[in-house]
Amino acid sequence: MHYKVCILAAGAGSRMGEFSQHIHKALLPINFKATLSHIIEKFPPHLEIVIAVGYKKETVIDYLTLAHPDRRFTFVEIKDYVGPGTGPGFSLLQCRKELNCPFLLVTADTIVLENIPEPNKNWYGIAEIKNPEEYCTVKIKNNLVYQIDDKVKTNNRFAWIGLAAIYDHPIFFSALEKNKDVIAGEIQVSNGFKELIEKKLACVKFTWFDTGTFKKYHETNRSFSGDNKPFDFSKSDEFLFFINERVIKFFSDKDIVNKRCARARLLKGLCPPIEAKRGNFYTYKKVDGQTLYSILNNQLLSDFLSWAQTFLWDNPRLTAVQQKKFTEVCRQFYIDKTMDRLNTFYEKTGIEDTAHTVNGVYVPPLKELLSQVNWDYLCAGLPSTIHGDLQFDNILVTNEQDNHRGRFILLDWRQDFGGLTEMGDLYYDLAKLYGGMTLSYQLIKEGMFSLDMGEGNIFYKYYLKNDLQDARQAFEYFLKKNNFDLSKVKFITSLIFLNMSALHKDSFNLLLYFLGKKMLFDVQNSAKTTDKVSEMISA
Repeated sequence: MHYKVCILAAGAGSRMGEFSQHIHKALLPINFKATLSHIIEKFPPHLEIVIAVGYKKETVIDYLTLAHPDRRFTFVEIKDYVGPGTGPGFSLLQCRKELNCPFLLVTADTIVLENIPEPNKNWYGIAEIKNPEEYCTVKIKNNLVYQIDDKVKTNNRFAWIGLAAIYDHPIFFSALEKNKDVIAGEIQVSNGFKELIEKKLACVKFTWFDTGTFKKYHETNRSFSGDNKPFDFSKSDEFLFFINERVIKFFSDKDIVNKRCARARLLKGLCPPIEAKRGNFYTYKKVDGQTLYSILNNQLLSDFLSWAQTFLWDNPRLTAVQQKKFTEVCRQFYIDKTMDRLNTFYEKTGIEDTAHTVNGVYVPPLKELLSQVNWDYLCAGLPSTIHGDLQFDNILVTNEQDNHRGRFILLDWRQDFGGLTEMGDLYYDLAKLYGGMTLSYQLIKEGMFSLDMGEGNIFYKYYLKNDLQDARQAFEYFLKKNNFDLSKVKFITSLIFLNMSALHKDSFNLLLYFLGKKMLFDVQNSAKTTDKVSEMISA
């Protein structure tokens, strides 16, 4: 039969907190696939899908254009999507002229497991619930709806899940137009469905996953991904999607997207080629392979370091003016950014910069430690093409055994180094690698760390697998063999941990801060006690 699908995706998603600040809630990933994609994939490819857009409409349009280029979408802009008299009923009325045939109605926060029947009759998607006052609920007899109660206290056991079939569309829209009663501050679609009861409104039960609130979104994500890790690295300003053998990245800052695409051209052949870019998104084909983290051994590490020296880390010749500019960028990156991040950390946590006893060792205030650093030496970087976030989860080992250049692919490359897109400090890549061998981010996500605080005493513990411990020893040997300054790598690694502490959640942020602080103290003490006077400590 000829019919359409209408998805309501205009609302602001105020119940999602910071997660809907930069992107529409319908795009939040469920097991690395947008909620909207889970919905769309339930319908045959030839169907026209009418989508009501309003809040963050450009993110919805751009995502769907990249993720589902073969689908037929009609976007209806809802200009008034917030305030009294708006809501799903209002949005649906704005789509009326595009829905001149039977159609399926879906709200953008509804996922079901079952196949969705065609709208060859009027039916109402329902599921059993415990708190009826939060939902539009129904009374049922002989599998037909005979009463609809919208967000009132009742003993009804079943709620409308945001999925329905409207066969008698003229009757439905006429009723919706006549009855614009506001319920919970909005015009609800129930005003139209009440009229369909007289024409017989059947019930269809579904296994329902609700993504409409922050809590329910996370519950649904865990159900689909099977990921019950106690610690979460997710951010509210960037998201990753896997769809139709492609990878889509979202960043709230379009400048990051533009710079990443520019750097992808510079890293040609070393990272996946960008296929397309729209607004806050870019996409590339998924590359087959395994992360270096998952199959790490010393031979693979040696192969990668050799590959990086051959294909990634170059040594461009800079003019005196360029070298001066590069040194200034290094100073801004290592000094100014670190101070800004530390201020953010202190504001977020209320931690004061005082002396602490960390794992039984007296560690002076961080300000005192930083004042002893020879910043001139530290900021005299080695200009090179770099990745910028070079840790084992961002290194893909491919199956191209005979293609040395294609043996590894770099993922999630940094967009710039202090504003520079063509080069950065090689020591930053080395320190990023060292940091990933010092902390196992995989085990951190499993919650395999602890931190106790009390009256200036800090005790932390974290776990490290043998493969990472072996890799760190092999990496230190590589650094010494190639005349890199291991102390400098450790100094920058400590700064990386301190910078990261401002970006993560409790209590990983505290672990990063005190680990970075103690590491900085240990490196300085080690430099002071070596026979060779280290250049890393100011005289």
